Amino acid sequence: MYHKNKICVIKVVYSLLSMVLFTTVAAYGQNLSNIKFDLVRVPFSRFGSYMSLSTLDHDHHNTKEIHLCDLSGAKVFSNNTVLTIAPWHEQQTVPVKYEATPLQVQGKTTLGTLTFYFESPERLHIMSDGPGVFLKGNLDSSNTLRVPGYNKTWKLRDERMVLTIKSGSGEFKTDKDKNGFRVEPEQGHLDIVIEQYRSDWLPVQYSVSYAKSMEILKKELLQWEKNTVSVSSAYEQGRELAAYINWSCIVKPNGIVSRYGMLMSKNWMFNIWSWDNCFNAIALSYHQPKLSWAQLMVVFDQQDSTGALPDYINPHHMVWEFRKPPIHGWTLGQLMEHSQLSQKQLAEIYPKLVKWTNYWFIYRDGNHNGLPEYYHGNDSGWDNGSALGVEFPIEGADLATFLIKQMEVLAKVAIKLGKQKEAAYWNRRADTTLNKMISNFWDGEKFVSKNALSGKVNKDSRSLMAYLPMLIGDRLPKKIRDKMIDDLKKPGNFVTEYGLASESPQSKLYGADSYWRGPVWAPPMLLIIDGLNRSGEKDFARQLAERFCNTCEAGGFAENFDALTGQPLRDPAYTWTSSTFLILAHQYLEK
Repeated sequence: MYHKNKICVIKVVYSLLSMVLFTTVAAYGQNLSNIKFDLVRVPFSRFGSYMSLSTLDHDHHNTKEIHLCDLSGAKVFSNNTVLTIAPWHEQQTVPVKYEATPLQVQGKTTLGTLTFYFESPERLHIMSDGPGVFLKGNLDSSNTLRVPGYNKTWKLRDERMVLTIKSGSGEFKTDKDKNGFRVEPEQGHLDIVIEQYRSDWLPVQYSVSYAKSMEILKKELLQWEKNTVSVSSAYEQGRELAAYINWSCIVKPNGIVSRYGMLMSKNWMFNIWSWDNCFNAIALSYHQPKLSWAQLMVVFDQQDSTGALPDYINPHHMVWEFRKPPIHGWTLGQLMEHSQLSQKQLAEIYPKLVKWTNYWFIYRDGNHNGLPEYYHGNDSGWDNGSALGVEFPIEGADLATFLIKQMEVLAKVAIKLGKQKEAAYWNRRADTTLNKMISNFWDGEKFVSKNALSGKVNKDSRSLMAYLPMLIGDRLPKKIRDKMIDDLKKPGNFVTEYGLASESPQSKLYGADSYWRGPVWAPPMLLIIDGLNRSGEKDFARQLAERFCNTCEAGGFAENFDALTGQPLRDPAYTWTSSTFLILAHQYLEK
């Protein structure tokens, strides 16, 4: 996920937006249906859908035009824009100003209004009460097929979408010079339906009215809002936006995606990565246990015979080149604390979590010292973290920490399932791994990551990755735990006004927008805060939660944030950020 070629473009985008609030909410306490958000940052979509609307193009430039995107993963990390849509009159586009709410997007023009709304997850309407509509797309014969006999219907074969004129006297006219379709209503009204389908399609009657669609959506949003965790009034606006982002990023089961799953974003990170999903599962666990369980299990459904989990999934693709860190045991422990998991659920995940744990010790321990290894930065989740700045394979305390926590949770599950001998086994194995971790990676000052063959470490690294063992701070020797806490509290070391920097700002390797070498990220915030809290550092944990939540309240839910300015960076509407905000604001800051 580390895209060097995107850095300059994204810096330009956010420098222009840095003085603009990420989103504006109409007024405190209003219904989720009424919040307003900026399409430059937050896409318009809905629960269940693989379609979204944004004014950002594939290169992340704000074009001020509506882009319809296909999020099914058929063209992963390529241009997923299907059509660019604009109001049209007398052979040219018309100036327009868009306003977005969870219910609809409205484009105001001097000729009238263009309204976009979802009748269902598969059906998007473009309704005009004045201007015509121009839909720019690829009209070459490779991906566009006109359905025979229906002059008001076009079928986009590659994206599995159908365009139908539901009402209005206009018809699709191809404009090959401008590479698109245009529809100019003859009687001032137009309703175009864009329907996405799975395998094939037959003409249907679209009978659900705009008013009925709005009624259904309002009820759904009201229920979602009720099921979203409560926060203090200071974070209510952030809660509303976080609730919308999470709701809109849920997609229906489709292909490889076997259950309802939350995408990481409906901007350009539209996959389910197999550790990002854990934070979303936790955020849902308080009041939506069934959906929370689906988030955790949707990746385990694809576990292979070795016990490995894919790097990420979408309906069309799974990637196996990389792994993601095994935080799934910790996640299961969180779910067990927040909701009542059934014996059936525990029996379902226990053997899968056993296989996932054993995978690391069997397949990723080349020197057989009982300490598994990463083969690539992507395996760690900290793709370019400075602690990984030596040759692979790399073993370190962070991976050992996650596995120790995972074995601790396996022991608890084993007890619930009546497997006392297995519980004792996992507890012994966790203790053994902890002793090896301390012996191999604690250098007297901090935990280090090292090349598994040579023992070489990156001596210039001052990465927060070295402090992830705080997650098991309650198991660490007091001397080590206290030293780690002192380091984290030390002014200018990691703590900034906006959270914990992923690389100390005092490091020669620090970069403001350097992915995992500087910015504040949601995952280590939650992992470390949880560990601090369990280690008795409740005030410090609360202070860090407050700083991160204040950052999100001011700047939205970007993939990460500049550690010294709080400026949102990279994908500007990322669900592990919105989920972490909800968890921290509810669990640490509500009282």
